Amino acid sequence: MRILLINPVYELYGGLKGMGGSAPPLGLAYIAAYARERKKDIDISILDTEALKLKLEEVKKRIIEIKPQVVGITSTTPCFHYALKIAELTKNISRKIKVVMGGAHPSALPRDTIKDVNVDYIVKGEGEITFFELIEALEGLRNFEDILGLVYKENNEIKENPPRPLIEDLDRLPYPARDLLPNHLYGPPPTKKVSTYKPTSITSGRGCPFRCYFCCARVVWTRRYRGRDPKKFVNEIEHCINRYNMREFSFTDELFTADYKRALDVCNEIIKRKLKIAWVCSSRAGLVTLELLDKMKKAGCREISFGIESGDQDILDSIHKDIVLNDVRKSIKLVKKAGIKTHGSFIIGNIGETPKTVRETIEFAKELNLDVAAFFVASPYPGTDLYDEAIKKDLIRKDWEWKDFSPLSNNLPLLNLPSLSPRMTLGLHRQALKEYYWRPRYILMKIFYMRRWVDFLNIYNGIKLFFNIKK
Repeated sequence: MRILLINPVYELYGGLKGMGGSAPPLGLAYIAAYARERKKDIDISILDTEALKLKLEEVKKRIIEIKPQVVGITSTTPCFHYALKIAELTKNISRKIKVVMGGAHPSALPRDTIKDVNVDYIVKGEGEITFFELIEALEGLRNFEDILGLVYKENNEIKENPPRPLIEDLDRLPYPARDLLPNHLYGPPPTKKVSTYKPTSITSGRGCPFRCYFCCARVVWTRRYRGRDPKKFVNEIEHCINRYNMREFSFTDELFTADYKRALDVCNEIIKRKLKIAWVCSSRAGLVTLELLDKMKKAGCREISFGIESGDQDILDSIHKDIVLNDVRKSIKLVKKAGIKTHGSFIIGNIGETPKTVRETIEFAKELNLDVAAFFVASPYPGTDLYDEAIKKDLIRKDWEWKDFSPLSNNLPLLNLPSLSPRMTLGLHRQALKEYYWRPRYILMKIFYMRRWVDFLNIYNGIKLFFNIKK
């Protein structure tokens, strides 16, 4: 069977296209690797329309050339409209091609998604096993009703099978099929570029045990953290080095330090093998110690990202962040002491936000004096508590489109709050960026700490991003 997996273009950044880097679609690469490991004669390929910057007409030509019997399309919410366009053009080529959709958005809204006349199946949640079993069912080797995690149509009726249990041992999965990807086109955004090495993304664990009400990661991974065996994970790092000469890694884990001992073991394994690499990861206030940070630094960690979200404790409590501001201060201080760059993410425009709470967030960010302060606009992704509350309280503006579910763009924000209109939220977001990055203290810090060529490159690209965000 010939299968084509497609990563749709995230085409409408509201004027910011190309500013956020380009990450390999590891989800599709894992699905492809799992399928071909279990079925040696399978013909499977990946078309990353985002990295290749393909227009719809070019996507159509590729599908005609490849002649797939199955087209699988992954989709987040901001690119869902484009994913549906790909499904439509696929069916216009031939109604016989089976169209499968998966990813965060179809997993959150499976029944709404499959109502589209051009979508045949939904792979809900973690996709490797479900997708492979679907292929077997299409070949007549198993029954559709027996496939956990599958949503499908039968006699014009939507059938939703029970959810599939999580893969307990992530190391049973083969390495993602990077050989099917245009690796030379990938790279992190300037806020997370930490070396001149060839970059890639890599996964050491899935899931996050916390309950932030704006996060859609739980839609696919749930709130249970599963970490890979440290030795096997570092084996994959060596595989990337030896086969692809990749030495800069963006750890995709929602929370790399969720398991303290495992994080230490990963670092010790990298140090033991004397691997010359650079990497970035995500952590959480209160979950780092100087002992761990020293190990991370020695193992090649050059930047840690923290989801700080707000400088107002009441807002933090309302979004179920389960952190306090003093813990943030302590953790950032420790990271700086360890000599690792600090990256903090903030969200402007959460439910309950006022101009006063936004001001507190801006001032808190300036107090922390992070290497990178990433300000985003609250986006109520389907499958999150934020989405449910916004729907219940009728807070989403009436003229919304799926492309507007982007946390950083020049499009108008989605939430129309009692104390903040979408236009006010956008203005405060721009104010936060301007105040933070045009401070003399920040500019002098960046000049003083320039050490590598990548530091100059990041400043140049960061300035480009800044001026592409319209006032």
